[in-house]
Amino acid sequence: MKFTAALACVAAAAGWVQLAAAQTAPSSAGANWPERPVRIVVPFPPGGSSDFAARILTLHLQKTIKQTIVIDNRGGAGGNIGSEIVAKAAPDGYTFLITAEGPVTISPSLYSKLGYSPSRDLTPITPVITYSNVVVVHPTVRANTMKELIALAKEQPRKLTYAHPGIGTNVHLASELLKLMTGTDIVGASYKGGGPAVASVVANETQLSLATAPSAIPHVKGGRLRALAVTTAKRSAVLPDLPTIAEAGVPGYGVEGTVLLLAPSKTSPKIIARLYEESAKILKMPEVRDAVAAGGSEPGGAPPAETQRLVREESAMWEKLIKALGVKLD
Repeated sequence: MKFTAALACVAAAAGWVQLAAAQTAPSSAGANWPERPVRIVVPFPPGGSSDFAARILTLHLQKTIKQTIVIDNRGGAGGNIGSEIVAKAAPDGYTFLITAEGPVTISPSLYSKLGYSPSRDLTPITPVITYSNVVVVHPTVRANTMKELIALAKEQPRKLTYAHPGIGTNVHLASELLKLMTGTDIVGASYKGGGPAVASVVANETQLSLATAPSAIPHVKGGRLRALAVTTAKRSAVLPDLPTIAEAGVPGYGVEGTVLLLAPSKTSPKIIARLYEESAKILKMPEVRDAVAAGGSEPGGAPPAETQRLVREESAMWEKLIKALGVKLD
């Protein structure tokens, strides 16, 4: 995730071990990979951006590698539970992680006790998708624009509740950043994933969410939610009619989300290279790009070295924001 705000800036970060140095498996490892089914852990329930990205990629990936891929949804703790499973898995090329970047770039700064170290235990391979968050409200909320929503929140402190898919997720911190920059007091409600969080707004259990585009767009198109703005600094190429939050009166606000493909550290470089090569080809396929765009997202495909740099930079950005927000969890 990228964010831009008056209080946020890019800081240098260290700790991500470069691919060649981190992967110490024998060079012969992976020569015949894969020889059995592959498991991809998604650390959130179905219906969110991570699950959306995983299902689009694996639909085609299992054809190109000629092997079954099992998606294992392991939600909980803002994605940390499923991410820890992969971090502690054998680096044999049969367990991978597809996740929104929260458990990788945010959790290390947010949690004082984390059962894994992303920089030590996980190797980023490529972004699968990037996406905007979308400010959505239940149709009964008396706000048709961001300015009206902010005014309503100021008129009724703690009367509105926003849904998010877990403490430390991009939706959670993007929402807290918006509260900070607008001086509003909106109550947060945590759910076990983006799908359940958005469903709570549809059911009017909560009134709004800065939901990921893949989670929100089907409900917006179906008339079950009203979209007010996107969180990115610039208008989304796939949602061009929606203004940005910055355009709507919050100068300097900007948030972008990323779903990453990662492997346990020390996975064979040959397997990493093969998986990246196949994934990059798939993400360039017209039918995949169309499916990704229909979900309000853009395809990834950056190489491992660039992806690792992105993770380092964003880890530093979120560390700075978390300190500014004063958020810390045990």
